[in-house]
Amino acid sequence: MQWIPEYREDVPRVERFNSLARFTHWTHTVTFLLCLFTGLALFLDGVDWLAAIFGGYRGAGLVHRIAAVILTVSILTAMAVGFKGVIAWIKDLLRFGKNDIGFLMVFPLEFLGFKVKIPPQTRFNGGEKMNSVVTPTMVFLLMISGWIIWWPSIWWPGLVRFSYWVHDLAMIFGTLMVCMHGYLGSFHPGSGESFWGMWKGTVREDWAKHHHAIWYEETYGDKAKTEEE
Repeated sequence: MQWIPEYREDVPRVERFNSLARFTHWTHTVTFLLCLFTGLALFLDGVDWLAAIFGGYRGAGLVHRIAAVILTVSILTAMAVGFKGVIAWIKDLLRFGKNDIGFLMVFPLEFLGFKVKIPPQTRFNGGEKMNSVVTPTMVFLLMISGWIIWWPSIWWPGLVRFSYWVHDLAMIFGTLMVCMHGYLGSFHPGSGESFWGMWKGTVREDWAKHHHAIWYEETYGDKAKTEEE
């Protein structure tokens, strides 16, 4: 069984994500998972085996902090260096409309294997737009609350206690979203081509036309060619 579709170079392909976006995405993925597993070792009782992977609880705590620093720096750097890309991303999220609602209504059927007609989507479909709001929000809450927890002596004690709750809840919701995003973006039949968009930067042209028709037309289609002339 092949989970991720084969990468094909013998078909027309279009660029979906540039190198900065891909580097930031995978840096975020690795550091988030390191923070997750080391955090679970510190958060849960009876998981000595998980802490042992990182050399014990002290080692897990050290890896957790190092990964958190890299996560924070990589995200803030990407936001500064790729500011135009961030603005374009936000603008696309703000285009949430009836087509996105239509996507969310038919996607459960596609998820179950039924063939459905997907309303034309922009660069990110309705589900990706929701993920693009929830997941970054959870990550920023994790970062802010984590830094407060790291240096509790300089903050009001009530804020530190509240930050523990925020950190735990953001971890739970963030983990659920990351798991769902990982499956839908890589292993779900029909949408797995998006994995190559984030790994190699390009996706099949026919896939782009079908899954992100508005984005394709605006970026590579007749509309884009007309604007260039």
